[in-house]
Amino acid sequence: MSTSQEQDKLKTRRRGKELEAAILQAVREELNERGYSNLTMDGVAERSGTSKAVLYRRWANRAEIVLAAIRERVPLPLEEVPDYGNLRDDVCGVLRSMNQNNIEVMMKAFYGLVTEIGGMPLASLIFPEGRNNRTMTIVLQRAVDRGEISAEAVTPRMLTLPADLARNEIILYNKPMSEQTIAEIVDEVYLPLVLKR
Repeated sequence: MSTSQEQDKLKTRRRGKELEAAILQAVREELNERGYSNLTMDGVAERSGTSKAVLYRRWANRAEIVLAAIRERVPLPLEEVPDYGNLRDDVCGVLRSMNQNNIEVMMKAFYGLVTEIGGMPLASLIFPEGRNNRTMTIVLQRAVDRGEISAEAVTPRMLTLPADLARNEIILYNKPMSEQTIAEIVDEVYLPLVLKR
């Protein structure tokens, strides 16, 4: 390889956050195509254009890299927190995003992770440093600022309830939530509770 080819390769080599994002995207794609039981570090390395050694420097095994792919989407990136101008549509938007994230990763990995890791509570796997509820905090604070709900409505349970109901639905039925299910969670359960506070 010539010196200029080596320099070009170094220029295009990804590092840090860019490399990690490419790897975790490759994990999601591998899960979608192959499922958890057929996901390999070799496949992730090839799809992400890096080496297996790079993966093992960051993650000890398949379970850890899949958990990293899940955690990357929980909570939602700030730019993806819905802002439709009203609480109902914002909460529906959060649940739709959660639904999509779960389709991509969680549904394909959940049972394999539980079997492989065993015994650990799901919450400690997904939220190793505890839940921060950032997404719903933003959504509910906007609703407070718009005068839709009182500040007293922003309780720890109101911050977690929509995601807990959605996660329960997805895990119990092992399929994405329908639009009807999302609407029922928001309209029949969540809004009546949060609006009466």
